[in-house]
Amino acid sequence: MGPGIGNEETFEAEHADEADQMTLIGFTPTHAVDIIAHCGSPLDHVVTALLTAAVMDVLGGVDNAELRDDQTPLVADLPGIAATATDPWPAIYGSAEFLRAWARQPGFRLLK
Repeated sequence: MGPGIGNEETFEAEHADEADQMTLIGFTPTHAVDIIAHCGSPLDHVVTALLTAAVMDVLGGVDNAELRDDQTPLVADLPGIAATATDPWPAIYGSAEFLRAWARQPGFRLLK
């Protein structure tokens, strides 16, 4: 999610069920780029995370990584975390650095 291009009102309407982004990450996003893959193998999960990090290198912004409850303590101390959220589900808002660090963790999996 990033600032600067797009439309804040449209973004807010599309993400109305999520926490207030300004409070969490310090800006109101105007756009989101979703990278979605049907990951089957551990390699698929890592490649998807690294692709997302590469896109973030170009576009900037933060990643909204939804987590399973048991993943929260595994990522809590990783670099690049901008914010955490628990409502309506556990999530980390992080940089490309966060995604790369998380992808290096044993047993790494994105939430499906």
